Amino acid sequence: ISKYSNGKEVSAAQYITEIICEKQAKRQRKDLHYRFWLNKEWEKFYKSQIGTAHKLLKKYDAKAIIRALKNPKTRNTYSLRAPYLLPVIKLEQEKLGTENNELSKPIERIDGKTFRKRKTKSNILSKLEDIEDEHKN
Repeated sequence: ISKYSNGKEVSAAQYITEIICEKQAKRQRKDLHYRFWLNKEWEKFYKSQIGTAHKLLKKYDAKAIIRALKNPKTRNTYSLRAPYLLPVIKLEQEKLGTENNELSKPIERIDGKTFRKRKTKSNILSKLEDIEDEHKN
């Protein structure tokens, strides 16, 4: 949910871009306002960062990118293109993968299990299907 569009849901790329814009605004000691990306001052930066966010989302999970941006190692990251951000994203992606593996539960499946058809009301079509089944066997 976006902080900058009256609590509306946004895409993962938009949310990630908002986080990086918040960091940039904090660095410049500026406030972000409602729909700040429409402001000429932020428009160009927002558009360039959202493009990068989309590229990152093709390779990595959104949770991993968000965790990487909130990681203390990246507190001085003001762009999604920062060279030291990618290793942190990869690390968070690996952590996310192991968390998912720990939560997964093995399921025993029985191969070759067949299910009986429920008997329905007898009508002409069902009688014809029964006759057809008998001829197949």
